Amino acid sequence: MKIPKLFKKDWVYNLVQNTSIGKKAIIKTGRRVSRIDLLKVQNEAPALVLKATSKFRPRVGIVYPKEPIVGYFRPTASAYFYERYCKTNSIEYKNYDIHASDWLERAKELDIIFWHVNSNPPTLYEAESKIYVLEKILGKTCFPSYHEIWQYEDKCRAHYLYQAYNLPCIPTITSNSKDELLALADSIEYPVIVKTRTGAGSTGVKKINDRHQLKAYVKRVFSYKGKHTIYPYEKQKDYILLQKFIDDASYDLRVMLVGDKAFGYYRYPNKGDFRASGAGNYEKKEIPQDALQIAIRTRDMLKSRLMGVDLLYSTKDQRYYIIEASLFNQIDTPEQLVINGVPGYYDISDTSVISFKEGRFWIHELVAELVINQWITSKS
Repeated sequence: MKIPKLFKKDWVYNLVQNTSIGKKAIIKTGRRVSRIDLLKVQNEAPALVLKATSKFRPRVGIVYPKEPIVGYFRPTASAYFYERYCKTNSIEYKNYDIHASDWLERAKELDIIFWHVNSNPPTLYEAESKIYVLEKILGKTCFPSYHEIWQYEDKCRAHYLYQAYNLPCIPTITSNSKDELLALADSIEYPVIVKTRTGAGSTGVKKINDRHQLKAYVKRVFSYKGKHTIYPYEKQKDYILLQKFIDDASYDLRVMLVGDKAFGYYRYPNKGDFRASGAGNYEKKEIPQDALQIAIRTRDMLKSRLMGVDLLYSTKDQRYYIIEASLFNQIDTPEQLVINGVPGYYDISDTSVISFKEGRFWIHELVAELVINQWITSKS
C-alpha cells in the first residue's frame, strides 16, 4: 500500500499513531509488522554466525524502540537485528531500559549496550550524557561510543573534525561570531547553503541567494530568541554553518562502511531541487574507487565502527566532496549495494585491492558482529 504523503510527515505520524485509525494505517502501510512478518523480513539475508571461539561471552543490553501497537514491530529497527544476532549465537541479552531512573543500576549486569539513537535533540542529549557515564566511568562497551555519539547528527562538530583531519569536505565556514558573518556576507559568492546543526533528510538545509538574505538570516539567528527550526522546542541560536553551493552536482553518493565491508548507492534530487537526501530517488550500481577511498579514509579518521559517508561530485572541480558523514542511516533492505543485478559488498580488508563480492547482509547485524567480536577479542 502506498503511504499517503501527509502521513509521511513526522508530526502527523506522532499525532495519529495512538488512535485506532492511526494504528490500522500504520499496519497497512507496513510501518509495523507482526512477529511472523518481522522474521520474514530478517530472513531476507542469512543470520551471521559468531566466528570467535573464546569461552568468553558478553552480557548484552539492547535498547528497544517504543512500539505504539502491542505485538507489532518496526521491521527494520536495529534492535531486532541485534537481538537476532544474539539469539543465533546463544549470547545472553536483555531489554535495557536506558530511559528509566534505574538505568545505572541495570547497567551493572551488562558488558555491551546497543542503542540506535534517534536524531532529535533531546534524545541526543540523553545519549551523550548517559553513554559518557556508561563508557568512561563504568567501563561498558557501548554502541555507539561516546566519541561516535558526540559527532552524530551535529554538523558543526562533524565539520570541525573534517577540517582538523584535512578531509575533502565542501568548503565550509562554521562561526559563532555575528560580526564576522555580517562582514562575510559582503564578500562571499552566492548562492550559498546554510544548515542547522541537527536535521536529517535535508531538513534544516536552505539556499541563500544574496547578501541581503544572508544578513537577515544572521541577524535572526543571533537575535535574543534565535531562529525557529523543524523542532518546535529547539532554536538555531548564535551559530551558522555556511557552505559553498556546488552548482554542477547532479547526484550524491552514499557509501556505508562497517568492518571490512562497504556498500553504497546513488541518490538524485527531485526536479527543481538541489537536495538529494530525503528525495527517495535511488540507483544501485558500481561505486568509483576514488569515492570508496575517500569514504574509507573518512571512516578511519573519525574512528567510527559504522559510518555512512555522503559525497557529491563536481564536474568543474573534477573531484568528490564530503557532504556529511553519519553514524546511522535508514536501512530498509539487505541489498545496500547491487552491481549488474547482483547484491553484494566491496571487500575493503585490503584497500589497495578492493573487490566486489556477492552476498546479502543486514548492516545492523554486521555491527553486532563487529562489536561483540571486538569485545571477545579484548577478553581473550
